[in-house]
Amino acid sequence: MYPSRPVSAWKLPYLSLAWITALNSVLLLSSARAEIDFNRDVRPILSDKCYFCHGPDVENNKADLRLDLREAAVEMGAIVPGKPAESALIQRIASTDPDDVMPPPETHKTVSAEERAILEQWITDGAQYDTHWSYKPVSKPAADSIDAIVRAGLQQKGLSLSPPATSETLVRRVYLDTIGLPPSREQAKRYLRASSTNAYEALVDELLASPHFGENMATDWLDAVRYADSVGYHGDQYRDASPYRDYVIHAFNSNMSYQQFVTEQLAGDLLPDATLQQRVAASFNRLNQISKEGGIQNKEYLKKYQAERVRTTATALLGSTLACAECHDHKFDPFTAEDFYAFGAFFADILEKGSWAGNGKNYQEADISDYLKTHAAFEKDGFGPTISVPNRTFLGDVDAYEIERERRLDRMLVGTDKALEEYTHWLKAKRDIDSKGIPEHYPLAIQDNDRLNLAVPEDLDMAYAEYFTFSVFGKQQLPNDKRGFGLLVIFDDKEYLFYTNTLLAEGEQPKRQKRWIGSLSVFEEWKDYSIPAHYLGKHRSVRPKAIQVLATPLDDGSPSVEFRDVRLVTTRHKTPVDMLGAESKVLLDKYLRDEITPAEAQTLKNNFFSDHAASEDQVRLQLSYRAMDDYLNGMRDTPATISATPREIKILPRGNWMDESGQVVLPATPSFLEHVIASTPDQRLTRLDLAEWVVHRDNPLTARTYVNRVWAMFFGTPLSSAPEDLGLQGELPVYPELLDYLAYEFMDSGWDVKHLVKTILLSETYQQHSEASAELLELDPYNRLLARQNPRRLKAESVRDNALSVSGLLVPRVGGGSIKPYQPEGYYQHLNFPTRTYTSSKDENQYRRGVYMHWQRTFLHPMLIAFDAPSRDECAVARPVSSTPLQALNQLNDPTFVEAAIALAQSIVTDHPGDDQSRIQYAYQTVLTREPTQQESAALLAFLEREQVRYAESPKDAEAILQTGLLIPDATLNVVELAAWTSLSRALLNLHETITRY
Repeated sequence: MYPSRPVSAWKLPYLSLAWITALNSVLLLSSARAEIDFNRDVRPILSDKCYFCHGPDVENNKADLRLDLREAAVEMGAIVPGKPAESALIQRIASTDPDDVMPPPETHKTVSAEERAILEQWITDGAQYDTHWSYKPVSKPAADSIDAIVRAGLQQKGLSLSPPATSETLVRRVYLDTIGLPPSREQAKRYLRASSTNAYEALVDELLASPHFGENMATDWLDAVRYADSVGYHGDQYRDASPYRDYVIHAFNSNMSYQQFVTEQLAGDLLPDATLQQRVAASFNRLNQISKEGGIQNKEYLKKYQAERVRTTATALLGSTLACAECHDHKFDPFTAEDFYAFGAFFADILEKGSWAGNGKNYQEADISDYLKTHAAFEKDGFGPTISVPNRTFLGDVDAYEIERERRLDRMLVGTDKALEEYTHWLKAKRDIDSKGIPEHYPLAIQDNDRLNLAVPEDLDMAYAEYFTFSVFGKQQLPNDKRGFGLLVIFDDKEYLFYTNTLLAEGEQPKRQKRWIGSLSVFEEWKDYSIPAHYLGKHRSVRPKAIQVLATPLDDGSPSVEFRDVRLVTTRHKTPVDMLGAESKVLLDKYLRDEITPAEAQTLKNNFFSDHAASEDQVRLQLSYRAMDDYLNGMRDTPATISATPREIKILPRGNWMDESGQVVLPATPSFLEHVIASTPDQRLTRLDLAEWVVHRDNPLTARTYVNRVWAMFFGTPLSSAPEDLGLQGELPVYPELLDYLAYEFMDSGWDVKHLVKTILLSETYQQHSEASAELLELDPYNRLLARQNPRRLKAESVRDNALSVSGLLVPRVGGGSIKPYQPEGYYQHLNFPTRTYTSSKDENQYRRGVYMHWQRTFLHPMLIAFDAPSRDECAVARPVSSTPLQALNQLNDPTFVEAAIALAQSIVTDHPGDDQSRIQYAYQTVLTREPTQQESAALLAFLEREQVRYAESPKDAEAILQTGLLIPDATLNVVELAAWTSLSRALLNLHETITRY
């Protein structure tokens, strides 16, 4: 803390004649200057040099002086409007006495002569204060375009916009900026040959419509919302949240309005008739780090999670450092500690424990209305035609199970009955044919056309059930020629028939088996397939295959079916996984923790299938082997937000979770901002109210915050250089009217993200070349005036994507679970609780985009670290950009890049038969979208010849380099030649220009 100064010390007894003379000289000099602007010129000085001791943090202020409020500063004599020489502020700044000078020497801050002159002129002019620029309402500037605003600013400096970039540079730039991938040779040629005057705009529209646009936009958003595949903290256990990532990608691709995008993430679960996508969106609230350490205090960690949500929401959505008010009032901005905890109270309804116990609820839609309309088709033809149930449009492979992962293994070991005991409601059943009642738990044999009516207990309490599942357990005896049986269930005045797909394969003997017949809550898509019996073997399936409105067995005959344990389960679980055998239970748990071997995965799949049918023409299964494979591989959860009774929230003095002396607060937004909302004793506000406030047009921060970050995606730096802080310690943009123009246009367009992006891309400011003259570099080294474009290195994921793309290895499939690229062996050796190993993807997933890379918070992939990707422990709205030897070493030696070089070399040799010189030209065009210079061609040709000689002398080295990765090179190619071209490709992929967007 800075030392205290008594109030009286603020008024010095006298000023020396020499000091007054110097002051007058400065004032005379300043009088010729332009008019002082408080936000631009004065506030940054006061905030940086004074507010720590004399700012909004009232309880910790020194000398009870506040310089952030004009009335207080004038009343204390710190400022005497019109009279800088009599103002204690100026006197203390000018003092040479170490006991009197401000800022105090121990702060290591000083006010420069230029800054002092600004303060003096400001006081001379009347010391007028102004509302901080980012807290003012967003207003529409007089200028009506990006270019008009930038040109006007440049003209004042005697500058103008730079010429446009070359067509080759521009096409590569706009591809990398919009979809994060370079143009292929064909795509670049098509644009370069286009003669239409609107060819560039047409290209922009094409790229905005690409499914890869959403992937590229999602990368920055995932940084901001701290998305990861592990929980962080102590053991950093695996936690799947990939459905949320799919939601974000889909939202950008579908051009969901930013208003809706934010609302669904803050409170999607609270929306009326919330859809699956909206509930998945609310995972935003639970992407924070969570601990599973055994010795933690739940109460402490609940406070941590609440504080983290405040930090993330304020930073990502409001560009504000509300986090600084956790222990005391903010030192610089007008946020109070009460604001911090009242904001956190919005999240007090989230159902969670301090110690992580799994993702919790994973929502699954069970809309079967259209399916039921097709019952006639089933009556006409057994299994019926192909039926598509209304399905999740982009989350089709979300796990159909609802399983709490961390409790799963324990639940399997103790058995179904004990695990479901508190959720299970036994049902009385009777047979329609004779209305003869039977007691509960009594085995009931059912023959052809028998019906089973279920009476729901009158005392059944559904209030706390996340949903219900109707399940029937039983056993059956079928002769060899029978295809299965059905059970009619009357529920809610509708009749449903669950039937098994139990079909006995040739040579199999009849046997008795316990069966799970089905669940009313699991429906996606069913199709007819015919599969040879010899292919099916002993595969098993526990998934219900259909619902039919009929009351007959599936074929002739009289199978003996005995039912017991008829029950209605109100629980989190949709399917009785406990029906699996002991081996399968262990394997399933290993699968969902990503610790299963390929052999074990195949065993698990085999165990999921049941016995099958007599011959190919008799077998018409509802799911093909591939569909089941996709189903198993798509078993994914997402951390879900479940609203419960809100916890009591108190202000924690000094942020101490053990101190209960603070006052109770209710949800409310920061009191100094416009359009404040606050709870009352009769009406508590919710996260939905918070969402509506965040995206309200009167909120001055939301639009400014987002467009500032979007601008950075296309210029390398934001308009306000600190995107995490639009407050007093942040930077006033060089063009504040440009930020307001974009924010106003963004809101006016209906918060249309693609419109915002297109507005930027079509501007001449964006299309400038990025070369800077020596004069311009001296005048504006950081390009804050926007007199040119900014060259910038690709972000980490795009560095990898670029190599995969130009090499032809990239698998462009959008969405799905996380993938595991090659990683150094033993990298996880210190990752404990539990110990685990890393198995890289062995299929096409190895070549998918970086946005899908497995994100282990405490052991982030080395390639991501090398290229400055954040751990995502916390919200990150900007990435640093470094240039280190590790980056070059990574590109030379990481198997991903070596394999990409092999693939690129193979395409050069096979796709472009010709001399080496023409092949080099082909390679350059492929990698850099331009022709090489004569000097570049000569250097590469000489390098290629050296490598050809080297590998000819050591063919074993050539064979060794070509064995990198999963790719098997064309055996018909000359090994020495391919290895030499691989070396040249490695050099091309490692060029600075290759990973830089100009």
